[in-house]
Amino acid sequence: MRKVIVLGVMGLVLVVFLPALQGFGQEDKIGQIAIETIKTQMRPPKEMEIKFLEKKESPIPNFYSVKLLISSPDRDIPIVVYVDKAGERVILGNLIVRGENVTRREAGEPKPRKIDMGQLNIEKSPFRGSADGKVTIVEFVNFQCEFCLRSWTIMKESIKKHSKEVKYVFKHFPLQTQGMTFDLSVMVAAVQEVGNEAFWVVHDFMFSDEGQALGKGEKEAAKQKIEEILKGKGYNVKAFETALETGKAKKRVEEDMALGNKIRVTGTPTAIVNGDYIRGSLTDKALEQYLGR
Repeated sequence: MRKVIVLGVMGLVLVVFLPALQGFGQEDKIGQIAIETIKTQMRPPKEMEIKFLEKKESPIPNFYSVKLLISSPDRDIPIVVYVDKAGERVILGNLIVRGENVTRREAGEPKPRKIDMGQLNIEKSPFRGSADGKVTIVEFVNFQCEFCLRSWTIMKESIKKHSKEVKYVFKHFPLQTQGMTFDLSVMVAAVQEVGNEAFWVVHDFMFSDEGQALGKGEKEAAKQKIEEILKGKGYNVKAFETALETGKAKKRVEEDMALGNKIRVTGTPTAIVNGDYIRGSLTDKALEQYLGR
């Protein structure tokens, strides 16, 4: 049985473990104790990952400075905890030496979580803007999300303004695999089989007042409206219907959702901008920074 003693010492939290963890080598044990302490004392959400980075001698006699990385969905947060060399005591908190926050200096600043753009299957999704844009935005979107509607209102103006420098890529993320939200994504995904231009016509309709109202109604009414739009523009309605009937459109949505889950998308809109994971709307000001202005 492990006993935990919590003591307040000069703004620090001292945690004593008796006995120390078993089953680990000395090198592994120190990092594991630091990780377990964070899990039990801070109780981070399950979607957060904790990784050991390094350990070194600390300013506290007979203690190591152990650097960990807590990865939330959108940020990598480095932290430092202090573990004694026997692996029996852990200090959580900020170590202040002569007025300097040593813990913060050793840890460094949080940064946007980096995503490998190569794993996002960009070539499989519709895009807007420049194919060779300096900035690539991959956004996970739900057609029945008011925040996505607001985000698109901002995004379409940014794309228009920076059309030669920005590539905007759309990914379906209806949050659930059934219901009208999912059905809408499947129907719009079916339009992808008609063509990139047709997709954006229907996409923009879905984010209009009429489209938003239609999304709250019946599935068949939404399907008929999409067919009406395609016919009115002279597009191939048969390709749309075939994508629905064969399940190809559904598979597209499921693939996008699986990809989103893999990189820990937890809500919409979520954008990956040149590898940076960003939750919520991407402002034009933030985009300007990516463009180096």
